[in-house]
Amino acid sequence: MAHYQHLLGRQFEWQVKDCYGLLRDFYKDIFHVDLPNFARPEDFYQRGLNLFQEHYREVGFRELNVHPSEYKFGDVILCAIDSSFGNHCGVFVENGRVIHHLYGRLSEVSPFRGIVRNSCIGVYRHKDVTDFSAPQTEVKDLRDFLSPKKQKKLDELRATYSGPQEQAD
Repeated sequence: MAHYQHLLGRQFEWQVKDCYGLLRDFYKDIFHVDLPNFARPEDFYQRGLNLFQEHYREVGFRELNVHPSEYKFGDVILCAIDSSFGNHCGVFVENGRVIHHLYGRLSEVSPFRGIVRNSCIGVYRHKDVTDFSAPQTEVKDLRDFLSPKKQKKLDELRATYSGPQEQAD
C-alpha cells in the first residue's frame, strides 16, 4: 500500500511546501520519480507564466482524454483557480480523492468535487507510473462498528422485514 500520510497537514510555504512541492514529494516518495523544481514566482499566474503547460511534456507527463472513471492512482490534476490557466495541481489517490495543497491551507486529501473538480482543466499521467496499481482499499462491514446491542437490534429488524423464510426439509 502506498504511504503518503506524512505529506498531509503540512504548512503552506511557497516554492517548498506548496501544491507543486507536494506533487514533487509525492512522486519521489511513491514512484521514485524526481521532478525538477522549476522556479515559480509567487504571482506566476498573474504574470501570465503558464508553467505547467510549458513543462509537463519535458518531465514525462501526457494529457489524458478519458472518462473520469478511468483516472488512476498517481494521475495529476491541473486546476485554474481564479486564473485563465493552471495554477494549482494535485494527485489522485484512492477512492476518487485528491491529495493537494491550496494556498494558505494545510495539505490534505479531499474528494474530487467542489473547487477542485470545478476548476480542473486537465488530467495528466506520467510515463513511468502508468502501470501502478492503486492500493487496495480495505473493505469493512459497517455492522462491525455498531455496538452489540445495536447489532442485535439490526438482526431483529432484518428478520422481521426479510419476508417469509422457506423451511428446510
